[in-house]
Amino acid sequence: MAVRQNKLAWVQALRGAAAFMVVMVHSRSVLMDTAAGKVVANHVLLPMGMGVDLFFIISGFLMVFTSQDFDGTKAYAWRFMAKRAARIWPLFAVVTPVALVVEHGIHGFLDPSILLPYLEGLAFIPHDPSASGIYFQMAVGVAWTLCFECYFYLLFAACMLFGRWRYVAMAAWFALTLVVIPLIRGNYNLNVASQSLVEWSRYANLAINPIVWDFVVGMLGGWLYVSDFKIERIGTIYAMVMVSGLLLSIGWNRLGMVNFFGPHGWAAPMTILFFGAVMLAKIGAINVPAWSVWLGDISYSLYLVHVYVFEILQRVAGAIPMNHDTSNAVLFIIRPVAAVICAWVTFRYVEAPLSTLARKLLGLSNSVRQRKRTHPG
Repeated sequence: MAVRQNKLAWVQALRGAAAFMVVMVHSRSVLMDTAAGKVVANHVLLPMGMGVDLFFIISGFLMVFTSQDFDGTKAYAWRFMAKRAARIWPLFAVVTPVALVVEHGIHGFLDPSILLPYLEGLAFIPHDPSASGIYFQMAVGVAWTLCFECYFYLLFAACMLFGRWRYVAMAAWFALTLVVIPLIRGNYNLNVASQSLVEWSRYANLAINPIVWDFVVGMLGGWLYVSDFKIERIGTIYAMVMVSGLLLSIGWNRLGMVNFFGPHGWAAPMTILFFGAVMLAKIGAINVPAWSVWLGDISYSLYLVHVYVFEILQRVAGAIPMNHDTSNAVLFIIRPVAAVICAWVTFRYVEAPLSTLARKLLGLSNSVRQRKRTHPG
């Protein structure tokens, strides 16, 4: 059963929520100077990092949902990758030099040791997997997630070359990279920050990292959404979500769950909530306010620019004579608001026009209007 694409407002709303959660995680830095602030920062804001897991789950969902019309041709695989590139790369290509200037000034362009990580980032190459477990010491810090996104897109497109066996090929690849190879290498676990590094390939560290299970979960959600299976009673869905969440919380410590990304951490509760949302959406039980969809529209711009909005405002606040605690309190309130405003401007005048231009240059202009009407992918 094909579900109409114009019913994905709830997905766009979740995107907006995920982006704002990441913004709030990064907002916590100004609260770390007091005991009460640390409690809020570590116990309320830090878990909002699960917004990253939600982003990945949504990506897996959309890849299944938006490729329902797959015709088995190589041309379709090309169009698939071209659409993804047109959406992600142009804005990132603009933000990257801006980030370099904010972090290092104009002279950063003249220093190869500074410039190289930014250039590698433009190709979504993990700069240094050994530096920080999962963040890869990317010059544009949030770009570590884009490395995983692009890996998943490339894999999804490559498996399309197997035609109607594409999901079989993908399942075999995931079994190899997420189960067999980690088992052979020893110390198999689902903790995304404690994987043994692959020394000979930076890309290989993407393939074996357990956070890739987030995309798999999203794909399962996509298949469920387009299937005929549904639960008609809203109360039953809520009960299943609540019971599952309660059991997870009770067994959290016994299972050795961690306060971090991935299936051994935040992705677990996100999976429960997302599948609940899928089942509610299937029976039309989710109504989202327009502002949440709008936030989803600007979510990519918000994700990329908020760190630099924060940094600039931090410098401005530092130049204003103000009590340190007062300055931090003001920054905690103003920075997220300013980031959202800046993201809206960026989306309207940079992201959307550049994405449209890229689609035209890649020969996708005929589907631009259709895409805007049908889905947020």
